[in-house]
Amino acid sequence: MLLVGAILLIGTYTFVPPILEGYVARSLQERLGLAETPGVDLTSDPPPRMLFGKFSDGRVVLPPYETGNVRPDEVAIDLDPFDVDVPGSISSGGLRTEAPLTGDLRVELSEAEVNRIAASQVTSFPITGVDLREESVLVGSEVSVLGFPIPVGVEGGVEVEGGSLVFVPSRVEAFGATVPEDVTAQLLEGTSFVYPLGEQYGGGVVTSTELRENRVVLFEELGELPVGQTG
Repeated sequence: MLLVGAILLIGTYTFVPPILEGYVARSLQERLGLAETPGVDLTSDPPPRMLFGKFSDGRVVLPPYETGNVRPDEVAIDLDPFDVDVPGSISSGGLRTEAPLTGDLRVELSEAEVNRIAASQVTSFPITGVDLREESVLVGSEVSVLGFPIPVGVEGGVEVEGGSLVFVPSRVEAFGATVPEDVTAQLLEGTSFVYPLGEQYGGGVVTSTELRENRVVLFEELGELPVGQTG
């Protein structure tokens, strides 16, 4: 009996997650009209909770596409904890949950995309590059002094305000030293650092952002997802 129980337990761990992940992927592809099937990874912590349909989180990676006014490297949905009717799902051939699935949208932008955005918005001085760091951005540029080009860096942060990506400069540096405030003000005068992101997944707007090494991550809080059936 112990051997049979062990086999059933291993079988459950092996086959149940892929079956449910397939239900979620096909449901989203059909209801969102996606050309490709999204990737789905469901997690139960600790794993035995999946036997009772208890999932602690999950991630849905949508196929690459332009969303709003940005060209993301990755668009993903981080699912909130949810409960699944496992027997009902398997017997019906589709996902059945106790309540609608919810989660947060994650849109990851590469340095190249942020560079494109910066170059499209800043016209008063040239953009030579964008360096994304943990919690800060360094925008490379250059100024002319006595006819000679001097490389400078504009350091700052990135925020989201009113559905737009906003670069907030904090200081300008040249040759490793901070440029005086009057020169900084002159350099940045009349420069717009506001880039409308446009509507994202589900017609929503981005509400927050995070700066990480080599990328910017945008977040949107989603409502109920069009996945499966409830009840």
